[in-house]
Amino acid sequence: MHRPGFLKRFITVLFAALALSLCAPSFAAKLESKFGAKEIEYGEEAAAQVAKDNKFSNNADDIKRVQTLGEKLAAVANKMQAVASYGSAKITPFEYKFSIIDDPDINAFSVPGGNIYVNTGLLKFVQSDQELAAVLAHEITHACHHHMIYLLDKQASLNNQMAIALLASMLSGANSSDLNNVLMGVQLIQIAKINGYGQEAERDADHGAIVYMKEAGFNPVGMLTFLERLSLKPELVELGIYRSHPMHADRVRAAKALLGELKIPINRRATTDAIKAEVRNNMLNGADAPAIYLQEKLVYYPAPLADKTAAQRAQNAADIINAALDSGLQMRELTSEPAAGIIIARNKPLITIIEADAKLMGKSLPDLTKSVTTAIRNVLWKQMVDTVQ
Repeated sequence: MHRPGFLKRFITVLFAALALSLCAPSFAAKLESKFGAKEIEYGEEAAAQVAKDNKFSNNADDIKRVQTLGEKLAAVANKMQAVASYGSAKITPFEYKFSIIDDPDINAFSVPGGNIYVNTGLLKFVQSDQELAAVLAHEITHACHHHMIYLLDKQASLNNQMAIALLASMLSGANSSDLNNVLMGVQLIQIAKINGYGQEAERDADHGAIVYMKEAGFNPVGMLTFLERLSLKPELVELGIYRSHPMHADRVRAAKALLGELKIPINRRATTDAIKAEVRNNMLNGADAPAIYLQEKLVYYPAPLADKTAAQRAQNAADIINAALDSGLQMRELTSEPAAGIIIARNKPLITIIEADAKLMGKSLPDLTKSVTTAIRNVLWKQMVDTVQ
């Protein structure tokens, strides 16, 4: 029999030795040696499995769209470094390949070496090429920042730690019930830690995507609007210790902050099918007349005034309304002076309605002013509901 004191010292020394071996410099130094060829090898094995498990879309238009956007982003990632908060920014050029999986789930993923996959469900969810480019750039960042190599390394390290904990328990004479408890505890910690690493990788991929998008000529606001809408889909976000991604609201805030740092104006109407003020020509009193529409509803017909045509006034008013909507205008900041025909935003005149406009609409000036104000307020309300603050 072992003396209790001897056994305790033996376990302590064993645990310390194994722990030190995991922290040795050579252990971390091996990671970079796996960049490139090893990643491609891993990726080919994974791609073969993906091909076995999934049906690919053969929609020619979708394939061309994804490949065109993806190749433009990949060309940037293969020659430009984006700071990596997780993984490594070391450039290892890959031959990126883009495939579409016939699956209604809103999802995209990548495997090491440059194989990128998007689901048909995601193609239906995005509202512009800018949002699709954001998703592709996110997955490209996972590949070019070598995230999978780092995640595999952390997984291996945690598996060794699990073995150490179990060995220590066994040598100390723990019974089977205690061993089960140790195993469960270590597994939960392992899951929590891996999820933490996964969240770091997701944040880094969002950051890298915005940088690559800007360099490739895309509008990085597409990343923000995609994340905002995704955050409004709680059924897509897993909670608790098994959550594999950071809460989308956190990612939204990070995206907003980076866009601010890069001085990129947040114009959501440029990357989504969000409501826009539009000018359409209608027949009015037997002649073409430009009209302003919001939410597919007629707002009013601007009449010609002095040196401005009706079309010029209509386009100018639509541009002003859209700029106000993009500026983050709040409902409480929009007021009006109906008798004067003035709509006010943030204590400054926004649009002026004239008697001739009211006559074309068959309304009094105060009534038309109130009606236009209400139409803009309705859009602000919907925008507030649809946007993560």
